Amino acid sequence: MLNELDLLYLAQPLIIIAATTVLLVHYYWERALTSAVMGLSCLAYFTAIAGKVVFQLTVGVPSYPILEGLYFGLQTSILEVGLAYVVAAYAISKAQILIEQAPAYGAALAFWENGVLLGVLAIPGLVFVISTGGSGLPSGSLGQVVGLVALGTLERVSSILVHFSWGILVVAAAVSKRAKFLLAALPMGLIDSLVPFAGAISLAEFEAIVFALSALCFAVTYIMTREEWPSLWKDATGPSRLIDDGRATAHGPEPVLARPLSPASPGTVHAHCPKCKVVFEAERNPLLPHLGALQLRKCPACGKRSFMPSDLTSPLTWPEENRRLP
Repeated sequence: MLNELDLLYLAQPLIIIAATTVLLVHYYWERALTSAVMGLSCLAYFTAIAGKVVFQLTVGVPSYPILEGLYFGLQTSILEVGLAYVVAAYAISKAQILIEQAPAYGAALAFWENGVLLGVLAIPGLVFVISTGGSGLPSGSLGQVVGLVALGTLERVSSILVHFSWGILVVAAAVSKRAKFLLAALPMGLIDSLVPFAGAISLAEFEAIVFALSALCFAVTYIMTREEWPSLWKDATGPSRLIDDGRATAHGPEPVLARPLSPASPGTVHAHCPKCKVVFEAERNPLLPHLGALQLRKCPACGKRSFMPSDLTSPLTWPEENRRLP
């Protein structure tokens, strides 16, 4: 007999599917999420999951809780984090991923785990259980069911945070070739070591601890990357640098003052005029005529219309009052 309260359990995967999809749409809109990022993150994640399955089928799970925790935690660290790094390093060597796409890579890893494996693929089984009487689902008061759904959703949010964090760090490690980023990412997989201890305390306390550790992972990622790559966090602060816009003078190329790694304002991109070589901030408009990735725009410097490339982080060389050195 169908229990209407059991239908509330569908809210958890649906909320997480929506949240991870919105995250991907955000990075797609920011032009950081590409088919290469999606494909490579899918390869890294599902290869790791397949490796976990094979390992668990061939090696017995230890019965002692501490060893069991290390068993699961090390699998996640070595397979999920490790393979995410290996794939990212390969992609960077082939110029398929840039450092600016690190958050999109992390968001995609979070999507494959939470939006797909534990979201889309979990719904049919959950629907079947609900439709056949809800066997195995806790069925109490409305408050109890809502509380369980909320805690389950919090668990998935924790997973999103930690996948997002190590996704950024493995790309940073591959780009910079510095071990400190990888050494910070690998222990994040050990969060799965807590799984055997879930029954030792209340579910609310357990999920609060997991969330706190996931938030710590995110904080570590932010602190380690914000100084070197402020564009990852939409932080345009930092010293200016000189660039050459190709304009020749009697003394050689004329230097211009630009803002390095200055992220585009919300709803804008940095357009590159192929005529006069300036980079200016332009309104994002999907209705403009396209030629592949190029859009037809009018340059405010030379007044010419042309199909222009655009991105989010190139140093701006326009408006005019910001171009000349003091």
